[in-house]
Amino acid sequence: MKKRKQILKIIEIPILVSLILVLVSGCSSTSSTQMEAELENLEAQLMERESDYAEIVETNGELEERISLLVEEKTTLASDNDKFLQENEDLKIEVESLLMKLEEIERERIAQLSEETGLVNILDIDDTIVVDMPYATDDNFVEQAVYPVEVALLQVETAKKLKQANELAKEDGYRIKVWDGYRPHDVQFVFWELTPDRDYVGDPNQGSNHNRGAAVDVTLVDEEGNELEMPTGFDEFSERAWLNYQGNSDEAQKNMEYLVNIMRQSGFTTINIEWWHFNDSNARNYPVLNVPLEDFVPGVDISE
Repeated sequence: MKKRKQILKIIEIPILVSLILVLVSGCSSTSSTQMEAELENLEAQLMERESDYAEIVETNGELEERISLLVEEKTTLASDNDKFLQENEDLKIEVESLLMKLEEIERERIAQLSEETGLVNILDIDDTIVVDMPYATDDNFVEQAVYPVEVALLQVETAKKLKQANELAKEDGYRIKVWDGYRPHDVQFVFWELTPDRDYVGDPNQGSNHNRGAAVDVTLVDEEGNELEMPTGFDEFSERAWLNYQGNSDEAQKNMEYLVNIMRQSGFTTINIEWWHFNDSNARNYPVLNVPLEDFVPGVDISE
């Protein structure tokens, strides 16, 4: 309504101009002619501005229409976005549910595999044992990773014996660290071909106790996880690794004897040439196995 009044006022201006012309008609012809020309010029300017204003009004109307359409489109987009967010949330819940089902299937698969082979993850028996397996890295005597995953497995009864040894160690402020446990038979052939001294590797044609999941290579760590001093590091193929080597420091000799003692008390036997190697006293009761280590690792994990 306000715009219409403004337009009417502009339209009324020419009428006022005409009235002014009539009023001044009695003036002198020169002055009247000059004023008439000025008024006509003013009238032309006013008519031009009236036209501009009309265009502005029309443009404003178009803009208002576009704004209305944009507001409507924004409302539609907001509605679509809310719908998309809800669908995305529903999909996320569905995916999480599916992953949980797959994870359960993986747990059941591994449980079935454990039942068939007798092998269990050592940490499932005792999660205070430290697992640090060089064969899952290239920091070993073959200078290449031969295990695709770091998972320490043993026969369940062997793992229970290791737990017993670890309980004895914890009484004195130590813990057992595992360097190797079950070793697939195929890996035994790799070691046989690459080892510099075959006296330290079991003949794969006969199978080793590692292949049965009934042998373990271990050391000891303190409460901070630091390895205790021992005669040698892991897999040193020299007489320094022998149990009866006479050149050990007093500390290394004491720690080695302590480890041997708790392992023997827990049902393990030793071999002379590797202070770190211990066999389950019932190792020969188990078959040689060739199940890949990765088969014991879930293919689905939603914990991360």
